[in-house]
Amino acid sequence: MIYVPEGKPPEGGWPVLSWGHGTSGMTEGCAPSRTGNVIDGTFDQAPDLSRFLAAGYAVAASDYIGLGAPGYHEYLAGRAEGHAMIDIVRAARALVPELSASYVTSGHSQGGHAALFAASMTNDYAPELNLRGVLAFAPASNVELLLGLMGPKTPVIPLVNAIMVNGVLAIAGLAHARPDLPITDYLTDKGRTAVRIAETSPDCDLASLTQMVRGQPPGELLAKPLADPVFETALRDYLTVPDTGYRVPIRIAQGVLDDIMPLPAAILLQQQLTKAGTPADLRTYPTATHNTIVSISGQDGLDFLRQT
Repeated sequence: MIYVPEGKPPEGGWPVLSWGHGTSGMTEGCAPSRTGNVIDGTFDQAPDLSRFLAAGYAVAASDYIGLGAPGYHEYLAGRAEGHAMIDIVRAARALVPELSASYVTSGHSQGGHAALFAASMTNDYAPELNLRGVLAFAPASNVELLLGLMGPKTPVIPLVNAIMVNGVLAIAGLAHARPDLPITDYLTDKGRTAVRIAETSPDCDLASLTQMVRGQPPGELLAKPLADPVFETALRDYLTVPDTGYRVPIRIAQGVLDDIMPLPAAILLQQQLTKAGTPADLRTYPTATHNTIVSISGQDGLDFLRQT
């Protein structure tokens, strides 16, 4: 989906904001282009994107690969997400000649993860484009560390329990991406059932999967510890946020009350990036939850983008 501001474009064309939507399921019909909104589950983010349009950014919003058209959506497959966020900018510029080669990447949750991956690969993948900055709202990060805590005897852990829905989606995607590895051998019968629900349910708000998983001991889903080196290596290659390759300013906006992507994951991400020589500005918002971080921090984020 391509959104273009009203009025006459500035000299050089409208700058582009490539938007990555949050988790919206894994099946074709759950794509934002099919539902009519740029969504995160049942949370409509289209009003928040209007802020960027009003500020003079064209918005290019990809469904990601495997959503919106026949195929398989490998959830949190970082390189695929990054390609999608860059390719939608190319597509937008082909459709709308008034768009600039300058762009920023931004997104929420899964989309924040995608925005970071796109930024890390744009120098090699899209040398014809001019990336100016990254604005990631509650980006999915360090999922591999959280899942690595899980094993057959893992009880309910309040801090990480909420991520198990997303964890099931990621395991499903990894199993599809790596058919050479016995990924489903790490799952119990209940775990395999959860993966099938993730892959096939048209229930885009993931209510049926959430009802099955959230609040239940993660150990019920697992036949073997996920800290196993084979699984751990594959998962890191699949979804770990790169800590190098960036040449632009990065802003991470994180809600303190977020129980989907908890604050410690964002703090650790900022530390990982900085240690690798990639300074990242982490801003926290005491009243923001996972689903309100975009609206609460959006104006701050816009001010950041204007300075890039």
